[in-house]
Amino acid sequence: MANFITLNLANHRLNQSAVDQGIPAEDISNDIRLSPIDDIPEEDLVNRLIRDNKDLWDQLLHNDFVEAMRIANADNQPVLNGFKWYMIQDFFYCVQLIAYNADRAAKAPNPKVYAELTNTLNNTLSQWAPNALKVCTDANKLNIPDTVVFAAKREAATEMYTKFIADVAEDENWVVSLLAQVPGIQSYFAIAHDLHDSAVDKGQ
Repeated sequence: MANFITLNLANHRLNQSAVDQGIPAEDISNDIRLSPIDDIPEEDLVNRLIRDNKDLWDQLLHNDFVEAMRIANADNQPVLNGFKWYMIQDFFYCVQLIAYNADRAAKAPNPKVYAELTNTLNNTLSQWAPNALKVCTDANKLNIPDTVVFAAKREAATEMYTKFIADVAEDENWVVSLLAQVPGIQSYFAIAHDLHDSAVDKGQ
C-alpha cells in the first residue's frame, strides 16, 4: 500500500516537472508491460530507460523470490517468511524517504515545490511509514512483533538503494533526484501487477 501511494505521488511530481521543462507529461506506471521496442514514444522516458536496460529489468522481475511467490500456496511458510522480511525492508525504505525528501526540499526550484515537498515529509511521517509498519505488525496482516521489525538488520540491497537515492538527492538536481526513485517504484508496481494476474493462489 505504501509503495502504491508513493507511485502516485512520484507520478504526480514527474508530470509537474515535465510540464515545467516543456516536456509532455506521462504516467510512469503506464504500459508497464513494455510495448514493442519500435512503439515506445520518444517522450516516454521511463519505458525507454527500461528498454535500454532490459536485461537488468528482466533479472529484477524474474528473480527467485518473485518466482517463488508466483507459484506458492498461501500457507507456504518459507515464502511467507520471505515476504515478511521484504515488507520489513519496505518499511525501512519508507523511513529513508523522510531523509531523502528533506534533501530534495533543499534543492527545490521554487516555493511551490518546496511547499509540496514539506507536505510530503509530513505525509511520510504521519502516513506512509506508519502504514508500512502497520502492515508488518497488525495481527490481521503479517503479525510481526514490532520489536522484531525494529531489531531487523537492513539488507545490503536496501542500504545500497537508499544510499543511492540519498546521494542523488544531495549531489544532483531536483529532476534527477526524482528519477532516482523510478527503479524501485516501477519494479514494485510491475511485480505486484504480475503476481495479481498470474499467482497460483489468489488468496495469498
